[in-house]
Amino acid sequence: MESLRYSGIPACTYAIQNSLVLVSYQNLPPLLFNLLNQTKLLWTALFVYVLLGKRFSNVQCFSMLLLSVAALSLSQDNEVIPTKDADFSSVFQVSSPSIRLGVIPILFASILSGLGAALTQRSMQIHSRDTALVTMELSLYGTCFVLLQKLFSSYIQNPALGDQTFSFTGWNTSTLLPVLCNAVGGLLVGVVTKYAGGVLKSFALVGGIICTALVESVAYQKQLSFETWVAALLVGVSLMLYSAFPHQDKIIRKTI
Repeated sequence: MESLRYSGIPACTYAIQNSLVLVSYQNLPPLLFNLLNQTKLLWTALFVYVLLGKRFSNVQCFSMLLLSVAALSLSQDNEVIPTKDADFSSVFQVSSPSIRLGVIPILFASILSGLGAALTQRSMQIHSRDTALVTMELSLYGTCFVLLQKLFSSYIQNPALGDQTFSFTGWNTSTLLPVLCNAVGGLLVGVVTKYAGGVLKSFALVGGIICTALVESVAYQKQLSFETWVAALLVGVSLMLYSAFPHQDKIIRKTI
């Protein structure tokens, strides 16, 4: 019962979040999608404050905004940039269906991302639960939730596609490699969440994207883009500000 209480809800939030992200990505311009997707860091900070009582200084809040800009810069690295003759407003132009199937889902996904990160952090820090155990519980409950969702959509909403749902065509031993990498990454993320928190985890994730770009540039002899250098600088500055200026409670001196 304790396992379901502390890991069941975060697992559901992550599963729903992934589904909402997929729906939103198909119905929004890339720039607007990436911009709204970066609000998950701010939601994480908000829920960490509400659920764990952790306060942030003004400088730390500014560093989070810098990190969001860095993540947006990285996400726009491979996107199509509008030309001078193009109407820049078309990049943000969305129709009414796009708001319903694009903007609203990605905003809810960002909120769920922040909620799930804060709940997981509280489970491991406040209730002192083992990181490996929590990671396995999140994987198990998340898998069960996705399978139930898949069964519902395949056999109830569209029974004709039921026989094609679980197809393993094209699978081989190499298919397990990214699964194993993600499993190890999940364990490491659990350790970071427990000892550093959900906000610093976001710093680590963006830093990981930059490391990926560096390795890719060496392996494939590709020159790093200007956006990557800007993002690396912003991540470094934001991390320095976040670490150097923590929140300090004001001490009220009583005069006799």
